[in-house]
Amino acid sequence: MRGALLVVVAGFAVSLPVCAGDGLPPRASSSEYPVCRESQNATIAAALVPPDLAKKVFPPEVSKNFVVVEVAVFPLEGQIADVDSFDFGLKFSAGEVSHPRAPDEVVSLWMEQDAPQPPSKAGVTGETGGVYTSGNDPATGRSRGWGTYSGVGVGSGDPAPPRPPSGDPHGGEANLGAKALPEGPAVRPVAGYLYFPLPSKKRKSGPLELQYLKDGVLVSLPIPAK
Repeated sequence: MRGALLVVVAGFAVSLPVCAGDGLPPRASSSEYPVCRESQNATIAAALVPPDLAKKVFPPEVSKNFVVVEVAVFPLEGQIADVDSFDFGLKFSAGEVSHPRAPDEVVSLWMEQDAPQPPSKAGVTGETGGVYTSGNDPATGRSRGWGTYSGVGVGSGDPAPPRPPSGDPHGGEANLGAKALPEGPAVRPVAGYLYFPLPSKKRKSGPLELQYLKDGVLVSLPIPAK
């Protein structure tokens, strides 16, 4: 849901939109999160959603391929914080930084995984049969008769059956979107989930660092595992 803030500037009333989306109820203060840091005009707070909890809250496609972080933005007194999910990045132990994906992008991956798979193997078949031939023999003249032939055929085989989806992707998108971090100008605390894709290569689990880059200023938040 998108609201509006009435701001008076030089005697004129200006309607300023505030963050869109419901997200999550922010905690009472930023100090109630495992980690928080102050930026230029807001305090950023974060908490890792543990994998065992993510499995209960999200579809398997999300919990297997994404790290979910609960993020809260607390605007400083008298300040307006411009919340943009792409200002956040998640740095893994190997140094790779992942940026959050929008709910529709998460669902796109979900649907791709449920698509029919290509044929799993090629089929090889052999065949034999008889054939009647006729022609001209230089020595004896015209000849005719029966013969046999054999051959090998190669086919693509039966396509692998599609994997059954674990749920409704479109319903999942609505659920992911409703809980995602609201975006836009914020004059009051907002909170929600950010969905960070796992690194392209499997690596051992290690410390995570949430990065917030706004107007050239970088704020780093080391995220405890629990």
